[in-house]
Amino acid sequence: MDYKQIISACEENKHLINMVPMEHIVEFGYQINLNADISVLDFCCGYGEMLKLWSEAFGISGIGIDRELSFIETGKARLKNNRVNLIVGDIFAHDQTKKYDVVVCTELSGGSPAHRPFNSFKEGIAFLEQFIKPGGKLVFGKLFSNIPNPPQELIDFDGELPTLYDIYKETKQCGYYITAMVSDTTAQWEQYITWSAKRDLERLRQDPKNTEIGAWLDKWYRIYFNLRRSYEGWGLFAAEKL
Repeated sequence: MDYKQIISACEENKHLINMVPMEHIVEFGYQINLNADISVLDFCCGYGEMLKLWSEAFGISGIGIDRELSFIETGKARLKNNRVNLIVGDIFAHDQTKKYDVVVCTELSGGSPAHRPFNSFKEGIAFLEQFIKPGGKLVFGKLFSNIPNPPQELIDFDGELPTLYDIYKETKQCGYYITAMVSDTTAQWEQYITWSAKRDLERLRQDPKNTEIGAWLDKWYRIYFNLRRSYEGWGLFAAEKL
């Protein structure tokens, strides 16, 4: 067994802030025909890991934007070429005059109003398509429910959760068809849940009397183990117009 290869894959995977593993991100890039002539704009890019993978695998050029300075600084340090540029900024202030072949937002999902950039799926799609070239592709990430009527506590935590068929219908209503998709794995969910919890645990260590952080940590794990693991999924979708 090649332990170094396993460790290297773990290092890469930990910078993907979504529930789709690294190899599926690359497969998705192949499905949407990425190549060296393709330009990609990634809103809410996190560490820019998706752009990094696609640049190394397919030679794309791209820009990633996120409001978290620590994400952008870490992402820049990991880049191996200059075809990707990561920027700290507000996605709503980005220049709309330049157009891209692929426009990405993996935050086009539910969640509390404080953490989601758009109030609705339709609003998110309308925002993204301002930046796309004619004939280009939109790529979005979205939470979904594995059952038609998920528990109310999960809806209260993550917002209204569509089924996969609901996502298809909403996409079509916006004038697009889903042309590629990859979905979550249990392992990637576990990595994401514990990655976020470890950040909060570090905050609690620095302020051990902060009952608010402690209560949030307990809720974070409880919601995942009791509800999200059974009822919720996350997918990455590509959409194109006729």
